[in-house]
Amino acid sequence: MKAGKLKRNFWLTAEIECMLNLIKEVKLNQGSSHITTTHNTFTQIASKMKKRGFPNKSPTQVRRKWFQMKSAYLCYKKGNLDRLFLIPEKFRAVIAQFVESGSKARRFPSNAPPTIERKLQIETLSPKLPVDAFIVQLKKSNSLLNVEFRKLESALFNYEQRCQSMRDYNIIKYLTT
Repeated sequence: MKAGKLKRNFWLTAEIECMLNLIKEVKLNQGSSHITTTHNTFTQIASKMKKRGFPNKSPTQVRRKWFQMKSAYLCYKKGNLDRLFLIPEKFRAVIAQFVESGSKARRFPSNAPPTIERKLQIETLSPKLPVDAFIVQLKKSNSLLNVEFRKLESALFNYEQRCQSMRDYNIIKYLTT
């Protein structure tokens, strides 16, 4: 393995929770409504994660995880329901809160009077698919997965029976010779 290349890493729930808590802490310390996404910020977060017992995450890994979850949420808002599954269910509300608070604070200063253009922008920020539509889509996907699972399960069972028949035949043949 090359010296500069990072190994593939998987995030535990506790690691994600720690990272999000530290992002919230950094956000409060910065005194702004959105997180400054500089290398220094992610270096601080990775360093604090090490102190809290999660030594395996580099600043690059923390940055990638943050942007991956943020991007997944933004894609979900645009109608790509599949991307939502990249964010563990436990953290979806937290990510939504981070992204929404950051986007509103940057795009819509409170001292500016609302214009027609700004109202249209606010309307386009709201999710295009309501939660009910998401649940319906989820149920359809679940039904399709269940059908495929049952087909695969049946095929595997049939294969297993054929293998057992062949084993029995070979054992009988071996014993009779």
